[in-house]
Amino acid sequence: MRRTVLLVLVLVCAVAVPAAPASGAVTATRSAKKVARAMLAKPRLLVRARFLKLPPQGRPVAVSTTKLAGFPRHRRSFAALSTGDATLLDDPDEQDDLSTDNGGAPHRGAAVDAVVLRLDLRAPRRANCLSFAFRFLSDEYDEFVDTEFNDAFVAELGRLSWRSDPADPRIRAPRNFARDRNRLPISVNGSGDFAGTSARAGGTTYDGATRTLRARKRVRPGRRQRLYLSIFDQGDHQYDSTVVLDRLTIERRRSCRTGR
Repeated sequence: MRRTVLLVLVLVCAVAVPAAPASGAVTATRSAKKVARAMLAKPRLLVRARFLKLPPQGRPVAVSTTKLAGFPRHRRSFAALSTGDATLLDDPDEQDDLSTDNGGAPHRGAAVDAVVLRLDLRAPRRANCLSFAFRFLSDEYDEFVDTEFNDAFVAELGRLSWRSDPADPRIRAPRNFARDRNRLPISVNGSGDFAGTSARAGGTTYDGATRTLRARKRVRPGRRQRLYLSIFDQGDHQYDSTVVLDRLTIERRRSCRTGR
């Protein structure tokens, strides 16, 4: 469902009002490299970026320099991966059923409209902790909490492990490190301090969102790391979800624990 946008041009005293600069927009892209650079704290960490899974149509990926929902966290930009239209992130919340079918066929079980981004990264010498900031936002909230329509975000190192079972709302992701205190993926069915709320979605088009979270994973210094970032609709193409990501870095830390 798309909104019809009425454009009204107002001329006052025959003086034209200049358009807002495009640099502040949430801009669609299908370039994995642009997405990686939008979220990296240090661009030199990147070796290669590519999408392993991307829906054939729509605008499921975007980069932005717009200040929104506490992002960007470090430089001037951040990235958004979505099961729907990533460019709608900063639209008013005028729909309870924001849904965009991007034509993504079922993937790894019951996941549809999945986006899977692979980043090959180079850990600096002495750096032992990979981390990034993120927020998960969804229009599945709160009508479909604790149902089988459990859209989720998963982050893994080394290889993909997640599966989406059409008969089970739980997400199987043994290698996932973007997780809550129960070691479960960040999803619509999340609970506790890692769950979404309507208040946290303020200023976005979504009905619910988590607070800003940080996912961390210990790595071996000086070694190449393969990071997989996945978001997907579970069960159907309806009710979109988005994850925003920023300040992806590999640095030396005494503590490397996922959380705040």
